[in-house]
Amino acid sequence: MDKELDFSGKTILVTGSGRNIGKAIVLEFAKRGANVIVNARSNSEEAEAVADEARSLGAEALVVMGTPADKAVVNEMKEQAERRFGRVDIYVSNAAKRPFKDFWETTDDDWHEYLNQQLTASWYLAKAFTPAMRENGYGRIIHMNGPDGYSGGWERVPHSTAKGGLRTLTKSLAKGLGQYGITVNDINPGYTETIRDPTTHPFLIGDENRQRTISRIPIGRGTKLEELAFACAFLCSDLAMCITGSIIHVDGGMSMLG
Repeated sequence: MDKELDFSGKTILVTGSGRNIGKAIVLEFAKRGANVIVNARSNSEEAEAVADEARSLGAEALVVMGTPADKAVVNEMKEQAERRFGRVDIYVSNAAKRPFKDFWETTDDDWHEYLNQQLTASWYLAKAFTPAMRENGYGRIIHMNGPDGYSGGWERVPHSTAKGGLRTLTKSLAKGLGQYGITVNDINPGYTETIRDPTTHPFLIGDENRQRTISRIPIGRGTKLEELAFACAFLCSDLAMCITGSIIHVDGGMSMLG
């Protein structure tokens, strides 16, 4: 293992890590020596399975259930992390829910729910974990963003707005936290083969829809989960200390297409 990508002694929390991108990030850091905290909203069996897999890679692992949109859950994450590992050095705000309703169908309750799931949750995480990072003189924050945050989305107005706000939160935190050795960055995934809810991703269900999407990607394929996870590890490494407030597009060139 390259020493620059060795996270031995560090603790990482990844929200929404029972499957898909979050799971891949947990396992990437587990194999690189970090203590890992797995978080999932409701499926404890999935979360425990990820923790077990991380332990098989030699990591210490903790599971904390619940949505980070609930401040009490974030406080519980903090308390359990400090009790077990002392502090959290790195966190990845990854948990998200994505409606597929156009503006006319979207209710006020939808608006608040989906903004809270991504934007307010990231605020809670920052308030909970940056004080210890500041005291320690080291911290890494990653916000998983997405294309909707830059291009907007008629069928995902709250989701797109949350992602756009997340971009501004990243830049705002980066400006103030850099002096304490804390970097804050966005990762923007492209089309990735993951477990999807057909009600929220109808445009990606079925071979024809997938092939139509892939045909628009300059490299001719989707992003692999391990590629996203490695990008996260790089941004959290000492080699990337000079990168903050930035977006890393891990999307095969999709972001160039607008």
